[in-house]
Amino acid sequence: MASSGLTSRAWSTRDIVVTAALAVAVGISFIVYDWIYILARGVLGPITQSIAEGFWLLGALLVPYVVRRPGSALFGELIAAIVEASFNPFGIGVIVAGVLEGIGAEVVFLATGYRRFSWKVMAVAGAVDALFFFVTYVVWTSGYVALTNGAPVFKLAPLTVLGFLVLEMISGGVAGWLGKAIGDALVPTGVLDGFAVAAHRKQEI
Repeated sequence: MASSGLTSRAWSTRDIVVTAALAVAVGISFIVYDWIYILARGVLGPITQSIAEGFWLLGALLVPYVVRRPGSALFGELIAAIVEASFNPFGIGVIVAGVLEGIGAEVVFLATGYRRFSWKVMAVAGAVDALFFFVTYVVWTSGYVALTNGAPVFKLAPLTVLGFLVLEMISGGVAGWLGKAIGDALVPTGVLDGFAVAAHRKQEI
């Protein structure tokens, strides 16, 4: 049933335009956030990554909450990352990160048939997204884990890495709530009239 519903929910021109507009706005905010993050990391150290990660997932959370079309989490995060790549301290590698940051949330929303966007679902989407990104990207690029003779070896104490992961998932969960809060705040402006987020905001579980 979910599969049938998904295949029938084709993208409209307006879906694409709104997705692009939201993702570009998020990408611009990423650029500012990147430089703030660099300053914060100089003070707080590696733990900053885990605390700050949630905001970088916003394209994969806000866009699908508003557009509610299969692929919008991945599409939204990718566009945001491409915009971010135009001027940031990390280079074009943020595009690869953007793809990975879009996958985790996409999986959760697909599992719900892209029909459930409660506070709980949004928090779970953010937390799972953060988990997926941490395991596939952060532990390797941050040097927490490395391959030695083909096997992963912890470069930091396992409990420290676990602590970073838990913080990152909490940050992702909070970002899920932030995405929903921003989407809800846009509803009264009328710019989202015609989207499910406006029509069913009060009916969501």
